[in-house]
Amino acid sequence: MKILIVGAGAVGFNLAKQLSKEGHDISVIDKDQNMVDRITEKMDVSAVLGMATSPSILEEAGIKNTDVVLAVTNSDEINIVTCILSYKYNVKTKIARIRNPEFSEKKPFVHQNGFHIDYIVNPEMITINSIMDIIGTPGANYVADFKGGDVLLRGFGVPANAPIVGKKLVDLEEIEYTDSFLIVAIQRNDEMIIPSGETEIKPNDNIYVVVAREALPFFLPMVNRRADEVAKVVIYGVNRASLNLAKKLEDRKIGVTIVEPLKEKTEEAASVLDRTIILKGDALDIDLLKESSIHMADFFVAVSENEQSNLLAALLAKRLGAKKAIVLTEDPAFVPIINSLGIDVVINPRLITAGSILQHIRRGDTLSVVKFQQSEAEAMELIASEHSKILGKPLRDVSFPKGAIIGAISQNGVMKLPTGDTIINPGESVIVFALPNAIEKVQTLFSNGKT
Repeated sequence: MKILIVGAGAVGFNLAKQLSKEGHDISVIDKDQNMVDRITEKMDVSAVLGMATSPSILEEAGIKNTDVVLAVTNSDEINIVTCILSYKYNVKTKIARIRNPEFSEKKPFVHQNGFHIDYIVNPEMITINSIMDIIGTPGANYVADFKGGDVLLRGFGVPANAPIVGKKLVDLEEIEYTDSFLIVAIQRNDEMIIPSGETEIKPNDNIYVVVAREALPFFLPMVNRRADEVAKVVIYGVNRASLNLAKKLEDRKIGVTIVEPLKEKTEEAASVLDRTIILKGDALDIDLLKESSIHMADFFVAVSENEQSNLLAALLAKRLGAKKAIVLTEDPAFVPIINSLGIDVVINPRLITAGSILQHIRRGDTLSVVKFQQSEAEAMELIASEHSKILGKPLRDVSFPKGAIIGAISQNGVMKLPTGDTIINPGESVIVFALPNAIEKVQTLFSNGKT
C-alpha cells in the first residue's frame, strides 16, 4: 500500500517506522529540513521538504498514486487542508490528527461540509480518557480499552509481597476467576516477555493483563491493590487538556485542585470550572503544594507544557505525600527514563495517537491497536472475517507466530480465554499481544484468505 505521511514529528516518525517495517511504500512530507534529514537517515522511506498544502509538493511526494494520507502535523489547519487536497487527487483514505474539539467531537459537521476527512484522531481526547482510566483503576500504570468495552488491558507493577509473586502462570489456574483474566506479557527490566505456563512472576515485574471488566475487582488483590475510591486530584498546568480533565473529574464528584503560575490562565480556568480550587503559583513551590493539601492527593497529574517542570513537580509531590503521580511527556524517548525515576504513570500522547491511526490502515478488520510505551510491542483487537486463515481448526493446530499470544476472544459481549481446543469463528473479536517481529504474521492470519 502507498501511504503518504504529512508531518515527520514523533507521531509521523513512529508511523513511518512501523508501516515501512510492515512492507508499505512510505513517503513523508515535512517543512523542516532537520526532520526530513532525520527520517531519511533512520529508515528507507522517501521524504520531501515543503508544505503539504502545496499541490506541487504533494505531487512530488507521489499523491497521484497514494492509497492513504496521514495528516499528522501539529497544525489542525494544515491537516484539514491536506485532506481536502488529497480528496481532489482521489486518495481513498484520509486520516487527520485534529486537536480542536469543534471538529473532532462533531464528526457529522466535518463530513457534511466538504472536509473529506475519513477518520479524525484527537490526541488530547485520547490522553484525557487514558488518565481517567488510570484514575479509575487502582494501582494500574497502563490502561487500554478495546472497542467492545467489555475486555480491558491493564498494566501493574508487582510488589514483592503480592500474592502472585513466585507463582508460575500455570499455578494461577487454581485461583477463582482465572477464567476471566490472562497475563499476556511481562516487562522485566528492559525485556518484554511473552509468558508460557511455566513463566514465574517475580518481584518488580510489570505485568500486562487482559481482563473482563466485571472481573477487575477480583484481580486487584492478586497484585495487592484495592478498589479505593479516589477523593482528590491535584493537576499542574492549565491548558485545554487539563481543563477537560478537571471537568470530567468534577462530573465524578472528585475534588480537584489546579496549580498554574500564569494569572491569565488561572482566570481562564476559573471561568469554565465550577468546583475546582485554583491556585496561582509554581508546582515546584513546596509551600504552595502544601497549601493544595498534596498529602491528601490520591493523584498528582502534571500536564503543563514544561516537561522538565512536570517531572520535578511530580517527584516533589510524591515526596510530600501524593499517593500516585502521572506525568505527561511528548517525547517517546523520555518514557523509560521517567519510569526509572519512580514516577507511577507516564503518558505519551504521540504513541497513543500512532496506535489510534494504525487501526484504520491495518490489513483485515482491525478494531484497535495499542502501542506499548517501553517497547515496540502491540496489542491488537482483530475481527475474524469469513475468510481469515485462522478459522476452522483448533488453535493448537494453527501456526501461530512465536512472540505473539491470544489474550481473549469476545463475541456479543462475552469474553472467553483461549485453550488449545478453541476454534475461532467468523465475527469473533480476538485480542492478540505481539512483539514487533510477530505483528505482520498475526495480521496475515486474520487477513482475507482469498487475497
